[in-house]
Amino acid sequence: MKIILLTPGTGNFHCGSCLRDHLLVKALRQLGHDATMVPLYLPLVLDGPIDPADDQPLHFGGMNVYLQQKSVIFRHTPRWIDRLLNAKWLLGAAAARAGSTRSAQVGRMTASMLRGEDGRQRKELDKLVDWLLEHGKPQVVCLSNGMLVGMARQIKDRLGSRVLCLLAGEDSFLDGLPSPHDRQAWEVLRQRAADVDGFVPVSRYYAEVMMQRLGLDERRVHVVYGGIDLAGYEPAKKAPPVPTIGYLARMCPVKGLHLLVDAFVRLKSSGRFWNAKLRVI
Repeated sequence: MKIILLTPGTGNFHCGSCLRDHLLVKALRQLGHDATMVPLYLPLVLDGPIDPADDQPLHFGGMNVYLQQKSVIFRHTPRWIDRLLNAKWLLGAAAARAGSTRSAQVGRMTASMLRGEDGRQRKELDKLVDWLLEHGKPQVVCLSNGMLVGMARQIKDRLGSRVLCLLAGEDSFLDGLPSPHDRQAWEVLRQRAADVDGFVPVSRYYAEVMMQRLGLDERRVHVVYGGIDLAGYEPAKKAPPVPTIGYLARMCPVKGLHLLVDAFVRLKSSGRFWNAKLRVI
């Protein structure tokens, strides 16, 4: 089966979703599928060298997406100009300044992207679907997260492909947008979710959250827990001398670090694990 996985890149830092998608693509290949990972927005930052099969052209380049949001001129520029704006050095500079984008601008751009062919980035969607047509129509197109569901309608109409969407963390991102952009984005996402054939959340808890917030029929929701590649690892020959809890993630409230610290303090205070340690990386 020919499968395309559309994954937003970060340009300058490792992202858990990118690493997960890369591992998923490799696992699908091991099962005999023709799976390809296609980057969006910014180049992918992966764990180790990029396999030649994963060195695919970037689509929805971050500069093009931003400029098309800001000015009608860039919604009609020829494609050779769009390719210049996808230059790696330019996207690298954009990635370094990504945090400077105003939250209100992010909110408007999010709603536009969710509208797909009705949004300001219609030209980028047309180019992506054209490329997919030229390189062999896939049976399945998988969207890395719910913020990409605006692409589903055109992909299905022009390619005849089935569209699946992974779900993880969309609620915290959308709820963090300033009002009224948060409500607008949720409304468009609920409408566009009807274009997706199936959703794949990372846990039963998150499945319940998104079924309620998007009004999804549970028959369209299939929970698949995250996995890891154990190649190169083996069980420890003996238990560590001191009970140790490890935290390997971005240090911020949305990841629950403060809850882990509070729980660790309670654990130590109980007296049962007085010598336990917490390692934050």
